[in-house]
Amino acid sequence: MGFLEITRKDLLLLVRDRRALVVLLLLPMAFICILGLSTGRLLGWRNDNQLLKLGVVDNCRSRRSGLIIERMQAIDGIRTIRVASLAEVEEQLNDRDITAAVVIGEDFESKVDILKPQDIFDIVDARMKIKLADVDVRILSRPAAAMVQSVVDQLVLFCTLQAVLPNTARTSVIRSQVSDLLLGKSTTEDLESKHGDIEPSDVQPIVDSIGKASAVDEDQSSDPGNPVYQTLVPAYTVMFAFFLVPIMGRSFISERELGTLKRLRIAPISSLDLVLGKTIPFLIISLAQSAALFLFGRLLFGMSWGIQPWLLIPIVGCTSLAATGMGLLIATLVRTDSQVSAYANFLVITMAGISGCFMPREWLPEIMQKVSLATPHAWSLIAYHEALTTQVPDVLKIARACGVLAFYAATLASLGCWKMQHSRD
Repeated sequence: MGFLEITRKDLLLLVRDRRALVVLLLLPMAFICILGLSTGRLLGWRNDNQLLKLGVVDNCRSRRSGLIIERMQAIDGIRTIRVASLAEVEEQLNDRDITAAVVIGEDFESKVDILKPQDIFDIVDARMKIKLADVDVRILSRPAAAMVQSVVDQLVLFCTLQAVLPNTARTSVIRSQVSDLLLGKSTTEDLESKHGDIEPSDVQPIVDSIGKASAVDEDQSSDPGNPVYQTLVPAYTVMFAFFLVPIMGRSFISERELGTLKRLRIAPISSLDLVLGKTIPFLIISLAQSAALFLFGRLLFGMSWGIQPWLLIPIVGCTSLAATGMGLLIATLVRTDSQVSAYANFLVITMAGISGCFMPREWLPEIMQKVSLATPHAWSLIAYHEALTTQVPDVLKIARACGVLAFYAATLASLGCWKMQHSRD
């Protein structure tokens, strides 16, 4: 009898153990679904509370004021609500029906018409000079939402510039000439003397083409996926990977009680075959669990596997090795089912809590982030974060994290093997 026979036997027992399968597969999926729903993200559905609701009062009712509203509507995460009057806006703000309000004044069109490029850009300090008040646009919010008002101010200013720039650049239809004008290398009078009076509609295709080019670049350089599940799926994948520890403990206890572990120890097989035969089934289950959870996140929640999905393979493998190594060590230490419940479960949940499985690691205090590095969970989460949420993953950083996980796996497994060889049962 070799380790393959022991592996096959234990793998069949694990597959038949419905309680273990529920803990390893169905329970993490349920956690991900529940927490995902609490953030309002499921199958592309978004909770209305997750949107930035902006009331809009358009007193100008011009083409360009309408363009500002269209630009705001195109921004993901913003819902614009048309409001008839300023009094109604104040009422909705007080009732918390809207987060903030944008009021476009009657003088918006006339103020835009007299703008020049030099009024928008400060050439000396290389910054924008224009403010919303300069074009008769106001942002209203509740006194307690000052931070929200600041963010909305910048968003609306961006949308306003998209509506205003074609008008200020109407004397140029060539990109280089528009650039010279904005940089102060030429004047409006110089360009008009060469090309005559150009309508804003002549410049609009240029501005649109620049915007489309930028959008293409952004689409090609990023694959954001669903940010909620970019955090939830790896966190609970790591947490439940280490739930193998109590399951392995109970498996060894069952072998001791039935006497099969003692018979295996006196059988004509090496200690290495015995250890491999008892641990490989759990490693296979852990790998299958991680693959299933990531596939589950991709198909049901639309999560991204990152810019380079292949980076997930070593992370999943090293995390499963570390979990299996810890499970082997704990299995050789516990003697009763109550010890598994008291020690193994406590250890797994505590390590998950301090490492950042329950909440993003960035939310942990700095000292806790340092303390968590003593757990394999933290290194796995660091690697997943780098692979799933960054535009250009740092392969060396991921390799370092995987190296630490492999060290954990080798150390814990070695201690487990030593303890198993020196145990009397």
